[in-house]
Amino acid sequence: MLRALLKSALAGMLLAYGAILSAAPQGEISYEVQPADTLYDLTAEYLNNPAALAEVRRLNRVRNPRLMQIGRVLKIPRRLLKYRPADLELQSFSGAVRITQGGQVIPPALGLALLEGNEISTGRNSFVSIAGRGASQVSIPSNSRVRIVDARRYLINDEIDIQLRVLEGRGEVVAPPVEGDGRYRVGTPIAVTAVRGTGFRVAFVPDDERNLTEVVEGQVLVAAGNDEQITEVGFGVAAAADGISEPQELLPAPELVEPGRIQTAAISEFQIEPVAGASRYRTQLARDAGFIEIVAEIFGEATLAQFPELEDGRYFVRSRAVSEIGLEGFSKAYSFRRKRAGVTASAEPSELEDAFKFAWRSQGDGEVFYAFQLWQSGQPNQLLVDEVALRNTAVLVSELESGEYRWRVASFQIDEGDIIKVWGPVQELTIAD
Repeated sequence: MLRALLKSALAGMLLAYGAILSAAPQGEISYEVQPADTLYDLTAEYLNNPAALAEVRRLNRVRNPRLMQIGRVLKIPRRLLKYRPADLELQSFSGAVRITQGGQVIPPALGLALLEGNEISTGRNSFVSIAGRGASQVSIPSNSRVRIVDARRYLINDEIDIQLRVLEGRGEVVAPPVEGDGRYRVGTPIAVTAVRGTGFRVAFVPDDERNLTEVVEGQVLVAAGNDEQITEVGFGVAAAADGISEPQELLPAPELVEPGRIQTAAISEFQIEPVAGASRYRTQLARDAGFIEIVAEIFGEATLAQFPELEDGRYFVRSRAVSEIGLEGFSKAYSFRRKRAGVTASAEPSELEDAFKFAWRSQGDGEVFYAFQLWQSGQPNQLLVDEVALRNTAVLVSELESGEYRWRVASFQIDEGDIIKVWGPVQELTIAD
């Protein structure tokens, strides 16, 4: 049954799919005649041109437009139907985001209505989330370009007709449940994916002329050329002009080493446990567990993802393993906290005779306390100085005998009910005779 529904969603579209800018959606909408309906009334209420009456009458072989059998099903071409915009809007964005309409640049803004013909591009480390009715969600990551080909909600039957085209990069989609003749389609210049409520990702690699589809929920129908294939949850396929590959199982979610620890260093780091069969990893940070507000990502072969200049706050992190052919696998979201903390320190002779000055400076914001420890080299358990809860940023230590010493400084803060304590590196001090 589902296969038949998915095929129906593709009907009338594949023949015209090579034309990126079609004048109107292909295919038809079914309408069941209600009591007191006339073809004249339907034309006035639902059709975009009075002349369309003749075409609908001829297509459905209606003898008397004033008298039609109740329950009869009319087939009406989509291009003849009145519609309103399909309630797509810019839900979140960050970085270098560019929105155009017919070559004109539209400044991005939260809540901006997105219409047919809009083209959305993201630069490096830039992200966009698009929301629609019925909890639909489209996320566009870095270095991607997506065009909204169709974005309609027909007045007749309140049916939706949405088609997105991934021209470069990727698009991650959570499609709404689609009733009746409604359609939600996502494709690339060489393939198309039809859904009726599911979660999936589509990517296009222009250099290889290759379409990638990954199904993370439900199932989809992928069509390319004369080939079509149902792809189940947990699998992905690569499509080219000459057909579609056999489904490949998506790689499991990578495990991260201590993902929930507080990130206090200048560079926030996440160690990825290697996944067998992975060639690269995509690791993303977001402000929410649904990864609507993505703030940064790293894509590459390294199993250490490093994020500099991350503001203090609470975030979520996830990583996906990428197969040799470019299919991205599953991910697991972890919450973590970012709180920049720590100290830089130095030691030097002081203005006082036979005394050394140990000074430090905090890293990060907020009220800070300090701890200071000093010991002779090789005797870390016999502290010569052990001070805690210091408010000053320097201490003087005198009467140190010649020899080798080790010392360190810690900063600690009380933040959101937690004590965040960070020791700086152990440093050396040699006092000569």
